[in-house]
Amino acid sequence: MTRMSCLLRISFIAGFVAALTVAAGAVGVADATAATVAIQACPYCPPTDATLSEKVSEADAVCLVKFLSSENGEELSMQTTSLEIVGLIKPTPPYKIGGTIEIPIGVTAKVGDRFLLIGQRKEGLMEWALPVEMDDESLAYVQQAPSPEVPAKATRLLYFLNCLGNSNPIISNDAFGEFARAELEDVQRMIEQLPADPNKKNSRANVRAKVRRWLEDPSPRLDVRRAFYGMLLGFCGNDDDAQFLEQKLLAPIDPRKNRLGIEGIMAGYLLLNGEPGLKQIVAMKIDALPVDLADDDPRLVDLNAVRMTLSFLWDYRRSQFSENGLRAAMRRFLDRPEFADMAVIDLARWKDWSVLDRLINEFGHAPWETRSAQEKIVAYALSCRKDVPASAGDQLPEQARKAQIFLDSLDPNLVQSVKRASGGLSPAAKPAAKTERAGSANH
Repeated sequence: MTRMSCLLRISFIAGFVAALTVAAGAVGVADATAATVAIQACPYCPPTDATLSEKVSEADAVCLVKFLSSENGEELSMQTTSLEIVGLIKPTPPYKIGGTIEIPIGVTAKVGDRFLLIGQRKEGLMEWALPVEMDDESLAYVQQAPSPEVPAKATRLLYFLNCLGNSNPIISNDAFGEFARAELEDVQRMIEQLPADPNKKNSRANVRAKVRRWLEDPSPRLDVRRAFYGMLLGFCGNDDDAQFLEQKLLAPIDPRKNRLGIEGIMAGYLLLNGEPGLKQIVAMKIDALPVDLADDDPRLVDLNAVRMTLSFLWDYRRSQFSENGLRAAMRRFLDRPEFADMAVIDLARWKDWSVLDRLINEFGHAPWETRSAQEKIVAYALSCRKDVPASAGDQLPEQARKAQIFLDSLDPNLVQSVKRASGGLSPAAKPAAKTERAGSANH
């Protein structure tokens, strides 16, 4: 499978989950779309395990230990490791400095190597997590890290901002995890707290310069962070940074190089350039491309980035952009078979029922001939049908009426399966007048 195919497959899976959410039988679309989005700092970041500060905060015991031996098994999973306690970060009886702890797994280390050992008591027994190797610098990082329980979340993030560029991967990766798990509003507040004086360590100018260096660094270890860094520069940048991001977006695409993070760079650019930037991106990244692109065409990556960025802007920055402009941009993806089933889910979330007639006409035809693609249209129609104001009474709005006629014309098993997959069945809707065929919804 090519990298491009993998990207599109990931998009498909994400879209199917979104389809089930949109079609949720127990919640009307008006409720679902009005609900507050869980605002995470990096919508583009991969799932991240709990950070060290979170694990320490939740632990019953945290010890600094040194490796003694691993014995009794050819494989690590069959070995027992002996560790000597040399420090107590979160003291808990009966563990004392000089004592030993045995854990039921092997550790590859030299005698005397130090580790952080974190334990939680379950049913009266202490269960130890895998040891985390520690040197003096990483130990100081753990000990000085602000607790997740402190009320000043934005101030807390400043500590981890200073650690993102650390050469120790344990420190830099954990600090990145803090941002991946933080709330967007706390990241914004952190940016607002950056001093204007360029002579200060965490000045806005210094942070901008650091983020730009990270975006320029070709190291593969930074690939997973590029989207976040692009978005972060959008929060703290200026006109020069907008030009910097624009150059990255609009430079000729080298098919030999990956485009990881381009969606976050696009988001950062649009945060700085607003509506004019969106018009330029739509013109150059969507409208200027032929409809039929080969599966290995690198421009597909940028197309997918535009789609993801439109969703980001709708969910997190809608006040900065015209809702109709975002909807119009997303509708363009209905003309692109690779992304049509993703776009229809966002259009349902955004209550854009203007394409209902088109979807009804195209149902069963390319690119909607597969069962999974048809489920997306069913989810869209269910959402449209539910988008009825309380004041409507028995008089359905025109689009809701068309959606009901269409749903009535389908195999009931298909409609019910979408409802069941979404977690429950909605109350039965009144069928539309039987004197009309589903096709009449197009007139």
